[in-house]
Amino acid sequence: MCEIFEENVDESPFHIGYNLRTVFFSKEVISLFGEISVYNHMPHGWGYYEGKTLYKKDGEIKEITLADLFTTPNQREFLRAFCENNLKNRNEQHSYFSGQEPLYTTLAAKDIHTFVIDDKQLIIIFQPYSVGGCGDGPFIVKIPYSILKDHWNPDNPLAPLLEKIISSKMYTSSWNEAEFFAQCEEGLQFGDRP
Repeated sequence: MCEIFEENVDESPFHIGYNLRTVFFSKEVISLFGEISVYNHMPHGWGYYEGKTLYKKDGEIKEITLADLFTTPNQREFLRAFCENNLKNRNEQHSYFSGQEPLYTTLAAKDIHTFVIDDKQLIIIFQPYSVGGCGDGPFIVKIPYSILKDHWNPDNPLAPLLEKIISSKMYTSSWNEAEFFAQCEEGLQFGDRP
């Protein structure tokens, strides 16, 4: 909002859109994905992604963060290295890590902060322009729970809850990657929602 207040009146009107989707829902855990898109008379708009994963404990709702899931330096390095290797080895999508002379060779840990979950994996979502160009993104990295079980904090509150919820089949999981890519691309280019 601070950036909006800094806009020149002569450049108005502009459009702000916010899309909020439920990615995973159960009585104990919910994961939400939000996207803001802004169009302000530039050749294309800009956007920002956010993810919130909440769980219930003793009747209280708490947010879980990557710092809760990856508590040790080794666990955090696993997350960083996994994401970096995934970005370097993509054939279908060009990132700043692609090609013979990549723009970046090392992924900064600070660029890994937005995530959601579904019934199969932890989904890391990178902000526009953090690991690749706007026209090449959005960039996501999916880490299956089967891989995570040996690399994240086994005492994190999400692990036992997810195991229980998934085995009970009492949840809704709605991550639709094709829809995500289409809506994000449209929002960043035109700053508008259908």
